[in-house]
Amino acid sequence: MARTWLTVPVQWHSSREFSSHMDGLTDEEVAFIHSKWRNWYSVDWDYGQTTVAFFCAGIAWLLVLNVIFRLRSRFTSTTPSSSSPSILDRLTAACRYTVASQFRLKAFGWYSPPLAALIGVAGMFIFVMALVLGTRPYYWPKDAMGHSMPIATRSGWISIGIMPFMIAFSTKVNFIGLLTGTSHEKLQVFHRWSATFMYITSLVHTFPFIVMSIRHGEMVETWKTDNFYWTGVVALVPQTWLVFMSWGFIRNRYYETFKKLHFAAALVFMVFLFLHCDWTLTSWDYFWPTLALYLLAFLVRIFRTLYNSALGLPASLESSTSSKDGTDSDSMLKLTIQTPPRVKWTPGQHVFVRFINLGVHAFSSHPFTVASIPRGSEAGNNNGDGQLELVFAVQGGITKKLAGLVKGRPAKSVRVWVDGPYGGIPGKNLGEYDSVYLLAGGSGEPSDRVCVSFTLPLLMDLVRQARSSSLKCKHVQFVLVARTHDSVAWLEDQLAAAIEVGFVVSVHVTRENVSTDDHYATDKLKKENDVSENDQSSNGSVDQVKESFGPSVGRPNLPVIIQKACQAHSGSVALAACGPDSFMYDVRNAVADCQIAIADGYGQCKDLFLHTENYSW
Repeated sequence: MARTWLTVPVQWHSSREFSSHMDGLTDEEVAFIHSKWRNWYSVDWDYGQTTVAFFCAGIAWLLVLNVIFRLRSRFTSTTPSSSSPSILDRLTAACRYTVASQFRLKAFGWYSPPLAALIGVAGMFIFVMALVLGTRPYYWPKDAMGHSMPIATRSGWISIGIMPFMIAFSTKVNFIGLLTGTSHEKLQVFHRWSATFMYITSLVHTFPFIVMSIRHGEMVETWKTDNFYWTGVVALVPQTWLVFMSWGFIRNRYYETFKKLHFAAALVFMVFLFLHCDWTLTSWDYFWPTLALYLLAFLVRIFRTLYNSALGLPASLESSTSSKDGTDSDSMLKLTIQTPPRVKWTPGQHVFVRFINLGVHAFSSHPFTVASIPRGSEAGNNNGDGQLELVFAVQGGITKKLAGLVKGRPAKSVRVWVDGPYGGIPGKNLGEYDSVYLLAGGSGEPSDRVCVSFTLPLLMDLVRQARSSSLKCKHVQFVLVARTHDSVAWLEDQLAAAIEVGFVVSVHVTRENVSTDDHYATDKLKKENDVSENDQSSNGSVDQVKESFGPSVGRPNLPVIIQKACQAHSGSVALAACGPDSFMYDVRNAVADCQIAIADGYGQCKDLFLHTENYSW
């Protein structure tokens, strides 16, 4: 028998009319199955729309918080610092505590998302489970009450209700991020968990139908004649793949393969889910906003890329050696892209680069943090023209392919499309805070410079502001942790420029004969480093600074540095940090402790801002 794709004639919605008489049921039983939360003919309103309302309410709440925090930031930047934190300052610190605080399972090397993300995910889980399990019965006590089990029906509609938001959380041009002031990569945790909850409800939707069909001896015949069954199973297969292959230990290790198969599996899943819904009630209405959100985000990316890059931007790829003997010991590459004035970016942002003349790699784009400030910024005019520099480690996939292009040659010319920029530090400019701390941590791997590519342009932008006398910040400190002395040699000119304008620079080199455990916690330190120890600060010439500059040996005590920073400054303090998981764990929880002190009204500083960048994608 030929398979049917859709029930014909195809309509947008199915009928809500039901029989006025049901054999074998009493009037009370008829009224019961037609009551709210149990009526099959209004279940899309009861469960699908309720799910949509829940997600919209959460996004609206975050929008309100974003507006309040932005208005507060603008207000505090124009008013003198008070002696103690205000009520709004303390409430802000309490919210920021959840954004900073993090947990870990040391035995498994697992680091959780921030507490705020865990609260959001837990809220989603509680809502979904309460909606699935809150109404009884789960199965009809009589077959005459219906062939669709209540728990299966409601779970299906909850899945459909989650779908638009699951897709919206995933896009690079992210409309939820625009509303909430959050960069797209920080919303990926909600994309993955909403997809997981959608998968759970899909299983709850599927199994009761299979169990009942087997129990009644109808499974084989139903599979042959009912398109709902086979389209549902075909949709469930790629959905299973999408969920299990997206776990971090698989995704991060095989990212290039994961990315290509992820899109292919997602396409198969969406097509067969569309066929499975088969215009039941208003099920197709959930696909149109999903498609609109994704296509609009995709088209914005395409048009912006073509506008900024036209037929491709010329770029120069070169090997960036870091050892004194000239060998490429750290396996780093530098990509310098010549950009027209219309390409604009700010320090701390990242872009997606597509290499046009690199064979199969031209079909995918790759994220890189921008390691330079716009050329116009040096003169105080941020017009975005000049050279966009990307510095990255050679690992696997595209970076290994790029390394092969420059092997044995000084440089290689390529053409690229640039999509972006994205991310960056939200709110006011770092230079408007009273004190700024830039923290960059290396892992002891060839990717030591990855973290620096985020913090370095922030540092150079502050140097530019100091030279133009537009810097309001009273204290700037740059803390860098690297593996060897050689791995920081390439930063000599930039660090010297920072020292020349009066910034504090602390470079900590981990000794090569110490344990390979890269955790920076206090229990791993042989001594506590005072915030002022080994700081190099001078107002002399650049040459004099270079001669006097020398990194200190040993890991810094990050909690002590952060705590002293909060105790030493009574105004506003901003921290921007990037590094491996252990490094960020110490930074986050030290900041969380300080936020608690501010929320309690005992903090010395009244405004502590933390921005973190992902060490790996």
